[in-house]
Parts: sequence; C-alpha cells; structure tokens
Amino acid sequence: MSAIAVTLINGRPGDQVSTRERALHYGDGLFETISCRGGRPRWLALHLQRLRRGCGRLQLPFDDYEELAGEITQLAAWQPCCIVKVIVSRGPATRRGYAPDGTERPTRIVTRHEWPRDAHETGLHVGVSAVRLGANALLAGLKHLNRLEQVLAQLQRPAGIEEVLMLSGAQQVIGGSMSNVFFADAGGLFTPDLRDCGVEGVMRRVVLEAAAASRGAASVPGGALAGGLALTVRPVAAAELAGVREAFMTNVRWGVRSVAMLDGRALPGDDYARQLRRLIEDDDAGT
Repeated sequence: MSAIAVTLINGRPGDQVSTRERALHYGDGLFETISCRGGRPRWLALHLQRLRRGCGRLQLPFDDYEELAGEITQLAAWQPCCIVKVIVSRGPATRRGYAPDGTERPTRIVTRHEWPRDAHETGLHVGVSAVRLGANALLAGLKHLNRLEQVLAQLQRPAGIEEVLMLSGAQQVIGGSMSNVFFADAGGLFTPDLRDCGVEGVMRRVVLEAAAASRGAASVPGGALAGGLALTVRPVAAAELAGVREAFMTNVRWGVRSVAMLDGRALPGDDYARQLRRLIEDDDAGT
C-alpha cells in the first residue's frame, strides 16, 4: 500500500475544515466517486466534465481542475483497486445567510477509500422505495451534496434488498438510491429520462456511449444483436415495471450489475447486461 496521505484538503494532508464551510451549512457543493484500478482513475475525464458542468450550474467559481486531477491520480497510484471521492464546495462562508457574496474560496477534498469487499457475483435484489424524489430541473443530473432523499431511502431499505428504485412524485422511475437503472421489455432497452431529477451517473454515460458505438460497428463482441444495441432514453412510468424482462443497475463501483429480483419478481435474463459489460471491458482495456 502507498504511504501517501489518505485525504488531501486543498492539496495538503489533513482531516479538518472550517466550521464556516458552506458544504456543512447548506450542502453547497458537488461530489464525484471515482473507481480506480491498476493505480489509475477510470473515466477521469468524464468525472471532471460532470464536475465542471455542475460548477457552472451552481455558479461555483472552481477552476483548479489540473490540480484536482493530479491529486486524484496521486491517491490512486500504486493501489490495485480503490475508490477516490472528491468534494468541491463553495468554501467557508464570508457572511451569514444562503446567498454567497462572491468572495468565497472553494474547498476541494480528495479522499482515498479501500475498495468495498461486498460480493458482486450474483444479481441484485431490488425493491421500490416509498421515498419520493423532488423534481427540480435546475439540479437535475447533478451529483450535488444534498442527498437526504437517498439517506432516507437507505434507512427504509428492507432486509434482503440490496438497492431500491426511487420514483418521482409523478410516479416516474428515476433510478436507484445509489445507481442508475436500465430496463428491457418486448420493445427493447431503455433508461429513464433525468431532465427533472436524478443523477446522470458517469457509468450511465459510459453505457449510453457503448450502446451508441455498437450501432456503428460491423459486429459487436460477445454475440450481441446484429446492428448493435438500440437504447432509448425516455420517461418510465412505475406501472411499466410489471412488464420488464431484464434490468441492470450501474455505478462506477458496480459497473453494469444485473438485477435478479425486481420488486419481488424474478427476471428471466441478463443478455443486454452481459453484452454491455463486454463492450465496456473491451473499450477500457484499450485505453
């Protein structure tokens, strides 16, 4: 194991932030969870793109992306597998109240964590959470620090259920409490539209890009359907879950993980998940 610091705060080893930190008072910031293998962060450019997009949306004046990328790479170095988490906040408040005055200096926190040791050999058992997600197009897609809905969903998660689907107030499926979700039915493969709420996960983007690339290839590794994988992004009503024949969840730790049980019902197959795993592994091996 490497002897470098497990946590860097603004580039320096440490474990304390100011009591005026706006991330603590208001959740005023963003985070990224980065999978690292073989001593390097995976899909780092996509993580930084999402972070940059979020900072723009929140009008958070962070621009130390080169330093941040170096710190992520530093913490990943020499680690066979680890997770690096990044938090970027607006920084310590310079006055009381919700409104920043523009003189704040952003805080960046980069922390390395051991790779979780939970087994992923079998399919997930997934339920539907009673906790609903609030719709807010201004925050939709962002991985912001306000995660109380997901905390409540996890607190209410039944024993034996490894992940829960979360719906909007309009009874639309959005995603898992810590993942994005993809479904297949008689009409093909689809994933929820996240224009009103939910997180646009990096692994979700990797899957969307892999599916799109497969349609431009003459053949797809692993025996995928001729012509590639057609994948639709659209609103998904909760009532559609009864007709789903395959589902899989994605995040950067799980990759593409099949769902074995969905709301108490066994799903018959995971063909799409297996094809996408092959596509993504082949692409990642070449980078």
